[in-house]
Amino acid sequence: MIKSKILLICLSVYCLGVHAQSLKISAKDSEVKFVIKNLGVSTTGQFKDIEGSIEFVTSDLSRSSFNVTVLTNSLDTDNNLRDKHLSKDGYFDTAKYPRMRFISAKVTGKQGNYVMEGNLTIKDITKPITFPFTATRQDNGYIFKGSFDLNRRDFGVGGKSLTMSDKLTVNLSVSALK
Repeated sequence: MIKSKILLICLSVYCLGVHAQSLKISAKDSEVKFVIKNLGVSTTGQFKDIEGSIEFVTSDLSRSSFNVTVLTNSLDTDNNLRDKHLSKDGYFDTAKYPRMRFISAKVTGKQGNYVMEGNLTIKDITKPITFPFTATRQDNGYIFKGSFDLNRRDFGVGGKSLTMSDKLTVNLSVSALK
């Protein structure tokens, strides 16, 4: 009787552990892209260097956490002159602010569809954001996909430019592996 209780406890602990995923972000398989209108034309870009750690616990989302950093000097708009311009102090000021960071506060949802709440820091300005995302299991981890809108002025990016839209959309595809 005692042996079967011990076995049941061990099995329960093992099953809970199976759903807990400590993951590292794979930069080469991840994308942080954005779209913004400039002079009425959609302009796209991406940040190529992303790093961080993720705890994803499907059985108890309150134990999940995302800590993600993007290196601002990895900006790529497919135009070297524009990239240099955007790295200056009126925009991302990559010399002074080499990192953007997101730290989750809460994850809710179920069956692959979730909602993330957390704090995004750009140029030492931190603002709360909330966005939906999906989590798709892959061989040794997950692919997380989501999208959200930002006001660039909230983070002091782009100065007083009247040709550039205030609103931009960020699209994420983050591969996180064991």
